[in-house]
Amino acid sequence: MNKKIKRIRLIQNIIIIVLIIGITALTLNTVLSKNIIENQLAKLNPNKTEEISPIFYKSIQQIFPATGFNQSVKNSLQLKKTYKSLIGGLFFFDFKNPLTFIKNQFPAVALVTGIEYKEVEKEAFNPKDIVENNETKEVDNPSNKENPINDDDKGEDIDGIYLPEDDSIIDSIEGDVEISGVEIPQKLSFQEDKPQILIYHTHGTESYKPASEGNYHTQRKEYSVIEIGKIMAEEFEKRGYEVIHDTTYHDYPSYNGSYLRSESTVMDILKKNPSIKVVLDIHRDGYDKIDTNPNRNTITANNRYTHNDKTSSKFQLVIGSATPNRQKVETFAKYIKAYSDIKYPDFSKPILVKPYGSFNQFLADHYALVEVGSNANTIEEAKLSAIYIVDIFATALDDLKE
Repeated sequence: MNKKIKRIRLIQNIIIIVLIIGITALTLNTVLSKNIIENQLAKLNPNKTEEISPIFYKSIQQIFPATGFNQSVKNSLQLKKTYKSLIGGLFFFDFKNPLTFIKNQFPAVALVTGIEYKEVEKEAFNPKDIVENNETKEVDNPSNKENPINDDDKGEDIDGIYLPEDDSIIDSIEGDVEISGVEIPQKLSFQEDKPQILIYHTHGTESYKPASEGNYHTQRKEYSVIEIGKIMAEEFEKRGYEVIHDTTYHDYPSYNGSYLRSESTVMDILKKNPSIKVVLDIHRDGYDKIDTNPNRNTITANNRYTHNDKTSSKFQLVIGSATPNRQKVETFAKYIKAYSDIKYPDFSKPILVKPYGSFNQFLADHYALVEVGSNANTIEEAKLSAIYIVDIFATALDDLKE
């Protein structure tokens, strides 16, 4: 049965690649022909800004929406960069999963094929809109004075690429969990009666339905990722792990510089508790204007998971491509993903690698940035998801103990 499914997928991928090559050849022949490019370059005057032919511009914009092509060009170098970017973006996809090309270049098709097309959420919100309660304590962060934007902050605002997956690496055996073909992370030596796992939140105000204030950012902890972290800490402790759950707000009163502030917090905790071996930064994914998005029903469905007739949110592991220990972080993420696919098939989204940023993952090799659901999910769905996630992590960590 496995071989039959693989054969079908292989045929589908071949067909898609052939279609892509055909579309690419036709496009380059009709739109990016040498004559058209030379004619456009000839129109450019280095002393003033000219506009590219509307037909040419619209062709590029409609056929390759992922290129970010700008109609206003100041000089020939900028146009050349645009073409270079276009070609680079054209082949920036996973050949083992050609649908990633369609996801990036043909968003309309993504809706038909079930691929989740995500518009970037800037996570822009007015801190004054955040609802506070009497139990909430504001955090005074000195770095709020300048609120610098670093690569981690910018990396949050753009999509990344999915790590290729190989279905053949997973063996599901009833009663026990066994994996083959997956690289095993470094073994862990946990000290008893000392903190072993740290759970914290770079964006602690990220919230779920019904807390939609502040573009789904709130200080009502019972509706935010802090509640999810609380549940995860409790579940880990039930499994015999010692956990520190830090509830410091790093994205309030300013969102910019969140990762710099959370880095400082985590470094301080790790310095005081060298026994901690696993670090988890708990977030939720976000969609721009989710309540009015015309595709909100599809987005919501793609973020839900049903297990034993109960509905939870899905989850995703995110990796910063710039972290110096990326290979070890990826190994840990793939290891966790393998356990998730065995215990809860389709519960985990593919592992996402951002184009840049480290997201503080250099602080530990057994580090995971976990997005638990999104603002398309309810808090109840995310809370149930938290229980499943801990079951996955705890099982995986049990097998990593020395």
